[in-house]
Amino acid sequence: MEKTTVQRDIESNDVDFSFDSTVYSIGNMFMMAANIDSSTKGFGVESLLNHGLTWVTLRTYIKVNTFPHDRETVTVETWVEDCTRITTQRNCTFKDAAGNHLVDITTIFALVDYETRRPVNILEKMPEFPEKFIIDEKSTLRAPGKLKAIVNPQLVHTHTVVFSDLDCNMHTTSFRYVLWVLDAISLDEHKKKQISELEVNFVKECRYGETVSVYREDISENQAVFEIKNEEGELLNRQCVTFIDRK
Repeated sequence: MEKTTVQRDIESNDVDFSFDSTVYSIGNMFMMAANIDSSTKGFGVESLLNHGLTWVTLRTYIKVNTFPHDRETVTVETWVEDCTRITTQRNCTFKDAAGNHLVDITTIFALVDYETRRPVNILEKMPEFPEKFIIDEKSTLRAPGKLKAIVNPQLVHTHTVVFSDLDCNMHTTSFRYVLWVLDAISLDEHKKKQISELEVNFVKECRYGETVSVYREDISENQAVFEIKNEEGELLNRQCVTFIDRK
């Protein structure tokens, strides 16, 4: 079994005012490559739904060395490194034409029952998974961890979930949560800083019509934690953003 490799040209809808890709577009490119990898190897969402199962994202860690630039061609490599009874770890690397690492990603996925949304045992449902789909190559990154709750939350943004936020599971697609956090950061701050690392914990699904609130707490000069909560105050998503100054 080999990694899946996808060539991708960075287009105008992938970049911001600096002509660099956004973390949101990088996340979507990663999910595109992950979908190609899983589908071509026989464990994609479409085939799983026929058996009442689906994948959900639990945690993601993104480290940006250099943002892919407008009209640059990048190579996106992705593979599954590990599998337990409940989760798999998928890795991804974005490389430039010279083979340099631009972005590295590690993500933890769980296999769940589509109706109950409860995790199921991967090794029981797909006993062939470790032998058929795991590639013995470690990521350059650590696995994403559990983020601590913020202590002094400040409301910075609200959003009502609309049609374009939804995925094939009929809940908010993974990187829409990241987009809501990006929208909660002021334009002045975006002009001064770029994101160098992003860690995301997905806690509870968010559905059409719900109104969510985004809260922020600055941990240091270049790091902030965001929490997204529903109208009942339940935590849906937590993100830690590390910034660097724009050059």
